Amino acid sequence: MDSKTFDIVGKEDRIELELHNIELRYGENSHERAFVFGKPQFELLHEGKQLSYNNILDAEAAWVLAKNLELIGGGVAVIKHQTPCGAAYILDNSEEEKIRVIDRAIKADSESSYGGILATSFTFTLNMAKSINTYLEVIVAPDFEKEAIEYLSKKKVRLIKPEEYIPYAGKVAFGSIVLSERKTECEPEYLFGDKFDIRDVKFALIVVEAVKSNAIVLVKDGVTVGIGGGQPSRKRSAWIATTLAGENSIGAIAASDAFFPFTDGLEILINAGVKCVVAPLGSIRDEEVLNFARERGITFYKSPIRLFRH
Repeated sequence: MDSKTFDIVGKEDRIELELHNIELRYGENSHERAFVFGKPQFELLHEGKQLSYNNILDAEAAWVLAKNLELIGGGVAVIKHQTPCGAAYILDNSEEEKIRVIDRAIKADSESSYGGILATSFTFTLNMAKSINTYLEVIVAPDFEKEAIEYLSKKKVRLIKPEEYIPYAGKVAFGSIVLSERKTECEPEYLFGDKFDIRDVKFALIVVEAVKSNAIVLVKDGVTVGIGGGQPSRKRSAWIATTLAGENSIGAIAASDAFFPFTDGLEILINAGVKCVVAPLGSIRDEEVLNFARERGITFYKSPIRLFRH
């Protein structure tokens, strides 16, 4: 093993990473260089502007979320700085519905979507390309119509077609690459309250997995309406999500990536009008939190797993 090759050994898998001669525009900042170890598992169909370090990370974040949306039939994700700013799921496989959902995902936070990365779980068509009226850095899809590639090739947007691969969560720390498996489960257990559309509940869980911890996601009628994450306090994330959602918080479903350690974060959601919460349990105050939810008359679903992402 030479200085340009690394072995990452797990219980079942051995991953060999080699420094690849892929030239990126720059690193995380324009004055920094970037390096790629391991062959990226995608085909670059169009590079309107040279790919950067951030483009690759954002594109994968969008793609993993879009792929996970296949668990409820498929959908669209819009990512900025590795964080979802909008997501929506499709109700059927018609092209009209897919175009509608692309528009909903972009408009979920149109300010943040500008200059973002869009990923779909379905083939990207010419009509979809023509429907987009905002600037995007990258579009990721399992396939693209030839006409869509030709149309989009006149723009600066990059087009990425992923190959089959296993996504991992990871960081570089102490001169080493630290990897974690990345697994998503979205089969929540109903505990009490009025039952909600289970597809919406699952959708909230799928999206919250893609948000940096501590994460709170509000969804309503198949689209995200408020996303709060990357905070050291779950209470702050709840405040951010409900503030962004505004009146859309009323009647919304909220997903938390981990348990509520106190009732304060839950209280922020309920006071904003949230009527359903899905979250894992595991706190020493679980009964206090659940009793508080019952007393306030909201619905509660238990997530099967914790969904921290750092």
